[in-house]
Amino acid sequence: MKMSSKARYGLYVAVELAKNYSDDVLVNVTSLSQSTGVTEKYLEQIIALMKKANIVTATRGSSGGYKLADSPEIITVGQVLRAVEDNLEIVDCLHSGCANHQKCVARNLWGKLYDNINSYLDTISLTQLAEDNI
Repeated sequence: MKMSSKARYGLYVAVELAKNYSDDVLVNVTSLSQSTGVTEKYLEQIIALMKKANIVTATRGSSGGYKLADSPEIITVGQVLRAVEDNLEIVDCLHSGCANHQKCVARNLWGKLYDNINSYLDTISLTQLAEDNI
C-alpha cells in the first residue's frame, strides 16, 4: 500500500495547524506552503477536502486563514487520511460490488487488514504526531 502525495501533504498541513492550534490563531496558505514545501494551489485542493470532512475551518479576508475545527488531541491521523484519500481502501473491490465476491480467497484478508490499518491510525492524535516530529 502506498500513500499518495495528498495523504502526505494533508498530514503536513494538519501537523502545522496542530502546532499552531489556538482559538484565535489562523494560519494562511502562504505560511502553510512555506512550512510544508507544497504549492499554495495544491494545498488549497487538499484543504478543501479537509474542510469538507470538518477537520479544518477557514476564515476569509486579509487576516483570514485556516485552523483545526477541533483540538489536535481529538483529531486523529486516520480522520485526516480518510478525508484526503478516499477512505483508505486498500483494494478496489473491498467495499464496492465485486463479481468474484463469493470465490475471492483474499477478501477476508483485505477486510481485516483494512480494519486494522484504520484502527491503528485512529489511535494516533495530531498532537502525538506533532510531538513525535519535534
